[in-house]
Amino acid sequence: MEHVTSAARAGIKQRGVCFANTGATPAVVRTGKRQTPFRQSSAIRKIPRTDLPVENAEQIAALLQKQWRLYHLTPLYRFSYTMLKKYSNELSVFIATEQKRGVAIEVGIELASKAKFSMLAGLRATENDPEAVSIQITAKTSVHQAVAEKVVWSGWMCCVDGDLGFLESLPVEFICLPLLFANGPETVTTMVGEWLQKTFDCYISAFPISSENLTWMAAMWANCFSDSVHRVMELEWSVPPVQLTISLSIHPEDAKALWDSIHEDEDEITIDEVELFMSCLHTHFYRHFGVQLAATQLVKVSTAVASAHCDGKLKLFNSKHIDHVLPFLTELAFHQIQYQPRLCKILD
Repeated sequence: MEHVTSAARAGIKQRGVCFANTGATPAVVRTGKRQTPFRQSSAIRKIPRTDLPVENAEQIAALLQKQWRLYHLTPLYRFSYTMLKKYSNELSVFIATEQKRGVAIEVGIELASKAKFSMLAGLRATENDPEAVSIQITAKTSVHQAVAEKVVWSGWMCCVDGDLGFLESLPVEFICLPLLFANGPETVTTMVGEWLQKTFDCYISAFPISSENLTWMAAMWANCFSDSVHRVMELEWSVPPVQLTISLSIHPEDAKALWDSIHEDEDEITIDEVELFMSCLHTHFYRHFGVQLAATQLVKVSTAVASAHCDGKLKLFNSKHIDHVLPFLTELAFHQIQYQPRLCKILD
């Protein structure tokens, strides 16, 4: 990529493509060989046909436009929806204890913090899915000699269209909420995670999103539009050898037209369609700019539905199409639980 001149980069940027140098170390180092990464993932995926319930529109709307960090979560032992108030009190005490030990929540937050567990209705695709749970940490802080309460951390656990066979095989003492979304200081995320692991004998780990799964997201979300905003599709690739980032912006109608010309079955998406969709984008890019994207790593996808980054960051934009995001993430989380037994051990 060293042959790309400054003038060429300027011309490329005018066409909706942006190059940016970055000193960050790539999350994954790959060779320049053509990817054949889908051998271990599904070759066919069903397209969601039923919208999630909207009886809890206000709480669902609160999940949008926030930068969430994703985590895997193994099944919770002896978790009960009837004891959410008890969990709130216990987590509040745990956080207070950690603060006394010198663990800071956030700059300027020095007064008592309070945790609250609550049901997050409206995020079940089937009757077999456990109800989602919201966790919120609030704290009182001094502002101009007045005490104000603010939300310093929020998170939620869910299972949307979970693997029925796995759910039915779980002992009755377990509840499976394999996805944990966290927004707030990492110190609080660590405290909440430690408390969950100790209380429910579960294991929490970071949830990076592979380049292959980002490719599926780009294809699955290509024809999803917002009623109010037609957000452009943005794809970002990294070039590990030279720490270069390449971004491509695609008009949503162009992305949809390309996908519609490839996609055939209204009920499912195949791996061949996903690969052909990305291959067309690669070919178009090479024809105009002479850059082989097949030798790069896809690290970010942003559409009208959501934005996802390889490091496990996710932002939801549209509640209407949230059912195109959560079932796929749930599937990936179940795969992690079932095929990586080390995640099932309990941390001391």
